Amino acid sequence: MIRIPSLVASVAVAITSNIASSATLGGRILDLNGRPVADAMVTVATGLPGPSALTVYSNAAGRFEFPARETFGTGEKLKVSLRALGHELLETRVLRSASDQLELRLLARATTNQAHAAPASAWLGKAGDHESVSTFVLDCIGCHQVPDPQFRAYANAMADVAGPDRSDITHRGWTAIVNYMNFVSAEEFGRGPDVAPPDAVNVYSVGDGERVINFLSRSFPGRMNEIGGYAWGAPLAVTPRTVISEYEVSGPNAVREALLLGSTPALYVADVAADRILKVDPATNEQQVLTIPGAGPIGPHSLHRGADGSLWMAPFVSSVVARLDVETGRWQTWPMKTTDGKATGAHDLSFSADHTLLTDAEGRIWFSDILNDSIGYLDPTSGRSEIYRAPPLPEGRPANGSLYGLAMSTDRRTLWYSQLNGGRFGSFNIEKRRFEDSVVLPANAGPRRLAVDDRGVLYVPLYGRGQLVEYDTRARRVLGTHDLPDTASAPYAVTWDPVRRVVWIPTSNADAIYRFNPADKSFTVLPLPRGGALVRMVDVDPASGRLIASYGNIVEQVHGPRMALIIEPGDDAYRDRRPPPLQPTPSAIAAIPPAPSVTKAVAAAPQRDGYSLTQAMHCYACHDVSKPLLGPPYAAIGLRYAADRESMIDVLARKIVLGGGGNWGLVPMVPNEQVSDADARILAAWILEQKP
Repeated sequence: MIRIPSLVASVAVAITSNIASSATLGGRILDLNGRPVADAMVTVATGLPGPSALTVYSNAAGRFEFPARETFGTGEKLKVSLRALGHELLETRVLRSASDQLELRLLARATTNQAHAAPASAWLGKAGDHESVSTFVLDCIGCHQVPDPQFRAYANAMADVAGPDRSDITHRGWTAIVNYMNFVSAEEFGRGPDVAPPDAVNVYSVGDGERVINFLSRSFPGRMNEIGGYAWGAPLAVTPRTVISEYEVSGPNAVREALLLGSTPALYVADVAADRILKVDPATNEQQVLTIPGAGPIGPHSLHRGADGSLWMAPFVSSVVARLDVETGRWQTWPMKTTDGKATGAHDLSFSADHTLLTDAEGRIWFSDILNDSIGYLDPTSGRSEIYRAPPLPEGRPANGSLYGLAMSTDRRTLWYSQLNGGRFGSFNIEKRRFEDSVVLPANAGPRRLAVDDRGVLYVPLYGRGQLVEYDTRARRVLGTHDLPDTASAPYAVTWDPVRRVVWIPTSNADAIYRFNPADKSFTVLPLPRGGALVRMVDVDPASGRLIASYGNIVEQVHGPRMALIIEPGDDAYRDRRPPPLQPTPSAIAAIPPAPSVTKAVAAAPQRDGYSLTQAMHCYACHDVSKPLLGPPYAAIGLRYAADRESMIDVLARKIVLGGGGNWGLVPMVPNEQVSDADARILAAWILEQKP
C-alpha cells in the first residue's frame, strides 16, 4: 500500500502493460480549455524501492519529464499528484505505455480557491500588519506551520459551535489551543534525564499567551476554507531537469536535519525524539537505526559535515556533542558542562563558508549555547569545555537572548552569532575571548541560523520579519536588508553555495526554499511539493551540488510529513565535479552492530490498556480522571453516557480521532489523529468505565 502524507491532490493510475525497469515517464498538463499548465509540481509515488516520491515541474508548454530510473515497474500503480496554485487535478490518463516509455495526460481545473495548494503563509500574510505577523511568527512557528490544515479544521469546528456571542466562542477556543500548545512545548523542552512528564495544570505559562490569543481571535474569527490571490512572489528556481526525491522515515519520529555523507553516499537523518540517527540508502530507501551511545535522552538536533566526511551532532536535550565515522560506524561522544558545573545547550557548531565543521587554530570546536546565552568551545583532545556569556541586551529585551546561530570566519579568528529572542547579531574574537560587534535589530526580527561566505559577507535570516540581512564583516556595515518573496515565510536558516555563489534560504511556513543572488540582489523560488514542509536547514552536497534537507516538525504530536530530501536543482553548476548516480550501499558496515530496520518498532509499543494509552497519546494534556482541565474529566464523560455505554464506544472513538465541539461547552476538542482506530476504541471503552 502506498502511503505518502500531505499530498495536495492525487489520482492513482494502474500500469497494466509491460514496462521496462528503466522506462521513462513524462506527460503534459492541460486545463479544461486545452491550455497548458505551467510551473506545476507533478509528484509520483510507486511504492517500489527508492525514493518514496519524485517531483518534477511542468514547463511553459505544460510538459514534464521524470528521469529514467528503476522506479516504474510492471503492473504497479502510480500515485500521481499535482500542486499548482491556480489549478486542481481532476484526472490522470495513461496515453501511451510502451516497453520503454510511459506517457501521461493530466487534466486540471482552474480555480481561484487555492486552499488545496497555497502554503500556510498565504493565510498568515493576510492576518495583520507586518509587525503583528512578525511577532506572532516568533511566538508560534518554531514547532509547526500556522495555519496548517489541522489549525483550519479547528477554526471550522469553532464555527460549528452554537452560541450568540461569536467573539466569546472564538476567544475561548483559541485560549484552549494556546494552552494546549504551551503544554506540548513544556513537555518537549522539559525532556531530560529523570524528568517526569509535566503537570498539565501548571505548565501553561510559555510566552505571552494573551497576545497570541488576541491575534488569533482577531485574525481567524471564522471558517477557513478558502484563500486566493497568493503567488510564489518571484520567478521559479527550477529547470526541466529539477527533481525532488523524498524519503519517508517511518514513525514515530521527529525528523530534524539531514546530510548526505560517505564514500557510497547515504542520507543521515536526525530524530530529535530519540537517541538515534537514521541511515537511509537513497537508491533503495532501506533504513538503519544508529543509536548514539550514552545515557539518554540526547535528542540529536543539528548535524554538521566534518572536513574528513564524518558526521557531527549537537543535541536538543543533553549536553553531549557526538561524532560518527560514517565509514567505520564508530561513535565518539563528549559530555560537556560549564566551568561552574551547569549543563550546556549546544545548538550550532562552528562551520565554514562551505558549511563544513571548522575548528580554530588550536583545534577547538566552537558552539552556540542557547541555554546559557553564550558562546563556548570544546577541545576534542582534552574534553575541556568553556563558555562565554553574551553581553546584556538593550533595555526591554529578554535577559536571555537565546544565542542561536554560529559561523566562523575563513581566517578562523572570529565567530559570528545571532540571538533569536534578543534580536541581535554580532561577533566574538576567538584570540581575545571577547564579544566585539553588536548589531541590534527590531525586537521581532528573530535572527536564526546564519552563514558567512568566502569574501566575508555575512547573511542573516530574520525569521520573524521574513527578511535577509547582508552584512560586510570586513567593513563592519550592513549592505542591505531584503524582503523575501513572502514575508510570512519564516526563514529558518541560510546556506552559502560556494560554486553557484548564491544563498539558499529554507522556510518554516511557505513550503519553499528561496535562492538569493548577491550579484543582482534577486530572489527565485523553489516550491516544495507538499504542505507542512517545515525546512530548518539546507546543506549543499560538495560533490554534486544537490540540496539536502528534511521536513523538520519538532515534536511527534505535530502533523506533517516526516521525510528527508535530495533536491537536484538541474542547473549543471556542479557538472565538472558530479559523481555517478546514487547506487545501493553495501549491505552493512562491519563496525556497526546489526540494527533493526526502521520499519520495525524502534521503541516499546505502548500497552494496549486505556490508562496506558492516555499517557502514550498525551491525553493528560487536556483531561484528568476526576478534575476538569482543558476538557472534561473522564469520570464526567463516563457518567453522562452510563446508560448507553456500548453504543457510545464507536461515537467517542471517532470523536477522539476527529475532534470537534458541542458537548462540553464552547471549546472544541483538538483532534488526535495519531491514535489508531483500534486504540481509539480501547480509549473510549476505558473512559466510559470511569466513575465519579
